[in-house]
Amino acid sequence: MLRAWLQNLCLGWASAALVAGCASDDLTPPEARIDTPGAFVAVEGYDEPGELTLVRILDRLQFEDARLLFMTVHDARPATYEEARELSKDLDLPIRELIRIEPDTVVTLSPHRVVWFRTLTEKEQERVP
Repeated sequence: MLRAWLQNLCLGWASAALVAGCASDDLTPPEARIDTPGAFVAVEGYDEPGELTLVRILDRLQFEDARLLFMTVHDARPATYEEARELSKDLDLPIRELIRIEPDTVVTLSPHRVVWFRTLTEKEQERVP
């Protein structure tokens, strides 16, 4: 039942994301947040203190008092948020972990910034269990 609910939720978000925008440099991407599917978020201290880690938000699951983020962790070590933004535009950005599920506090309690947004592909959407 949870799987069916998550699939319906993902379909709704995917439809909204398809209408919302794309990764073209000529267009202004929609305002993404740390829980927006398709958002690239650079998080300081996720792996090592003082280092940025680039994650891609695939989905979210809201509970009464907590929120889980479904993320892809990329195999990239940007030195700055600007570099993280440029790396995020690469369609072949290496992946370290296809799916990681974490409470949103892993991001919100650390310095972080949404650096880019790109609509999730069908293949990316299928990563969410």
